[in-house]
Amino acid sequence: MPAAPPQVSRRVAKRYLLADEQVVVSTRWHWAKLVRPAAAVLIALFLTLWVAAAVTDPAAIGFALCVLAVVCAWAGWQVLEWRCEWFIATDRRLLKTYGLITQRVAMMPLVKVTDMSYDRTILGRLLGYGRFVMESAGQDQALSHIDYIPEPDEKYQAMCETIFGRDVRDPGEDEEAWEEPEERYARGQADDPTGPRSSITRSRGTSSRWEAVDRRDLPRDWDWVDDEARGGRAATRRRVAVDPDPTPLR
Repeated sequence: MPAAPPQVSRRVAKRYLLADEQVVVSTRWHWAKLVRPAAAVLIALFLTLWVAAAVTDPAAIGFALCVLAVVCAWAGWQVLEWRCEWFIATDRRLLKTYGLITQRVAMMPLVKVTDMSYDRTILGRLLGYGRFVMESAGQDQALSHIDYIPEPDEKYQAMCETIFGRDVRDPGEDEEAWEEPEERYARGQADDPTGPRSSITRSRGTSSRWEAVDRRDLPRDWDWVDDEARGGRAATRRRVAVDPDPTPLR
């Protein structure tokens, strides 16, 4: 059965997501993030009960109750912030929404992500959460470490497939340079691909553009191979000319 699409908060989807964006990962932080506030409340409650049982001074008991109230208020604030925090990965960017009163959104385009590591501590394995570490050229500190990700194995695979499984062509690169001869011929921008000028070679110099050539203009000892077989860029399926003796002439 196909996997169910990620569930996104309506508030987050309406405010921050574009209409044509496809959500890959959408999640709140794991409930393990609330372990520390819960532990603080339990410790404060224990100390308050101990003070109430061991001390008869009303001032000391009142002070202990005030400390317990402050700790409970802080823990409640942490829970409310946890409910407002979302991590979303789409087919275009990474988003992190956080903040209860002042809402903030951290964003990183996928094209800037150069590497993503995945860590799971012993406690993370027991409770079922992990941490993603993003690396990019202009790194956003809010998205450099994504902690407390629930079901991290599935989310890591989905994000890697989206980030590193896409076409990594530079946005400013000439699209026509990587089109098939048949596609350019259909628009009237290239010769008949079945004709004598259907072969393609890389132009000399620093340019990476492709140019149509006639085989009769090249030396007879040159070989014609598939660029994909030579380990070229993603699935070009072009016929390229290869000089059997690349030694520069003197």
